[in-house]
This record gives sequence, C-alpha cells and structure tokens, in this order.
Amino acid sequence: MSELAIAGVQHQIATPAAGVWLSTEEFEAAVGRVRADVVALFSDQVHRSVWAPPVIAGAVVARTGYPNSFPHLLGQVSTQLDRTDLVLTSAACHHAYPLIAETMLSAPFCLAVEATCFRNEATAEPGRLRSFRMREIVFVAEPDICLAWRDESIRRARTWLTGLDIDATVHNADDPFFGPAARLMRATQRDQQLKWELSAPVGDGLLQAVASSNYHKDHFSSAFGFRGRNHRTLHSSCIGFGLERLALVLVAQHGPDVGTWPA
Repeated sequence: MSELAIAGVQHQIATPAAGVWLSTEEFEAAVGRVRADVVALFSDQVHRSVWAPPVIAGAVVARTGYPNSFPHLLGQVSTQLDRTDLVLTSAACHHAYPLIAETMLSAPFCLAVEATCFRNEATAEPGRLRSFRMREIVFVAEPDICLAWRDESIRRARTWLTGLDIDATVHNADDPFFGPAARLMRATQRDQQLKWELSAPVGDGLLQAVASSNYHKDHFSSAFGFRGRNHRTLHSSCIGFGLERLALVLVAQHGPDVGTWPA
C-alpha cells in the first residue's frame, strides 16, 4: 500500500477504497490536538456536546431534504437481504435537529455534534475523504441573532488558524454537492451569502475547505417544527470543521509532532 506524505512525513495509509485512509498514531495525535482546539474555540457558547454514530435514521435525513439535493453522496445501509431504515451520516448537524423537533425554545440553542460522516465523493485528492470526522456547532435563534452568530463563527475560526501561522482565507461559496443540474440553487446560495468557507493549504500547494459556516434561514425550523416564544420563527446556522483536513493543514505547516506546534 502507498502512503500519503506531507512535509516528508508518512502519516496516513491508503486502503483499496479511494478516499478511505488508515491513520497512524502520529496523525491521530494531530487530530486530537485539532479537536481540543475546536472544542475550546466555542466552549463559551456550546450548551452541550454529543458524539454521534456513523448511522442515522433515514426518515430524519429525508426530513432535512438532503436526499433530494445530494442523492449521489448519500449512503444507504443494507444487509445481504434487504435495505435497513438507516443511512450513513452525511453531516453531523443532522443529529441535532430531532433533539428540538416540535419544541418551543425560549432562548438561543447551541449544540456541538461530532460524527463520522460519509459522502460518496467523486474525487480523492489529499483531504477529500469519503469517510471523515466532522465537528459541527449548531446554533438556533431569531433571524438577526442567528445570522450574526454565523458571521462571527467564521471570523473566530479564521483568527484561530491565523494564530497557528496558517494562511487561511474566507470566501463566499456554494455547495458543490448540488452538481451541474442545480445551478439555480447554487447561485441562490452565493447571491444570498448563505455559505462561507475557510480554505487552507493541506500540502503541495493544494487548498481545501477546512471549515464552512452556513446560514439555513428557516429551512430546518420548518422541517422539524421548532419555534420561539409566541410561535416566532427561528432560524439556524452551523459551522462545521473537518478534523482530518485540519490535521493535514497543521502537519503540512508544523510537522507531525504536536509537541512542536504553536501553543
């Protein structure tokens, strides 16, 4: 098997499946350092953290609308005999919304969710994995508060990476998952500035999005029936961090020994 080397260090081992890697002990230490920093970054806001399994009820994901937009990425769990009621987790935040479904929230809600995710990516360049770990912070509040939180979250993430000597850039983005047949949906995302991405070099000059901050408007509050006082409409935002991608960025910049990384 071949190995992916960044900064002259071998730390991920390829498998026969494209976009699926084994991690070495050194790389897991790097992922652990990234996780600890991301946890600390939002510790003043998160009310609770949960860790999700790599599977989720298909009915929940259908409610999010994900299968309609990204059917080519979604993985169905099946046995040799039949399909099950489960799909593979595509986004960690999908585990959050059922927790507040059909409820009335009297204050902003902020939950961190970490999950092993699967997306059937068409390419497998460094950092683009089909199986990866994602930590997302989900924020629910009234529209103005929610939008301001979205913008502040991406600024906070960029400041963190800049402090680690990472050349990170923020840019308006759309979801490539929509594919060429959904140009209107992608254009709407850009025009309304619903998605901001934070990109950084993962090695050999290759840039990847390592975090994204999204403003969903009332998409999930309508789908899952949560609302504010006096039935006021609530909006949601989230910021997601790809833990392996961030580890690749930091290893590329500072080497595999986390003991030599900036404090």
